[in-house]
Amino acid sequence: MRKIYLYCLLLPVTVIISCGKMTDKDRAIKLVEAKYENGTQKPDFENAKLDSLYNISPKAYDDSVKKGNELDVTLAKLESEIEHLSQAESDSVGLISARFTKERYHLLELAKTKPAFIGWRLSGVRIDSEIQNFDFDKGITKLVD
Repeated sequence: MRKIYLYCLLLPVTVIISCGKMTDKDRAIKLVEAKYENGTQKPDFENAKLDSLYNISPKAYDDSVKKGNELDVTLAKLESEIEHLSQAESDSVGLISARFTKERYHLLELAKTKPAFIGWRLSGVRIDSEIQNFDFDKGITKLVD
């Protein structure tokens, strides 16, 4: 019975604490408002959107890995077909293969760079007639230039 009373007491306390917390977007808006509080310009956050920033986007990373794997298959096909071709045809296929290989090494370098979270961006903030974006650190504690 005591456990039920304890849970009944903890539930409202938890609700009150969670309702009082600021969201990431609220903290970002507050920092931008603080930047413009002394000026005549008033930011409009109606269409503002908070997005995470990465050193390389996860989608670009996945695309480079996928494209690299496709190039590996193409290169393997080309190399297997070169030995059955005449010298002139073999040379032209070799040039294509070299270009693909160069692209593959470029993609391998990109694949070594894993996506890493670097901060936040509040985009779509209207200040007067301009739309501006603001970057923040990981904890949304300060604006980053």
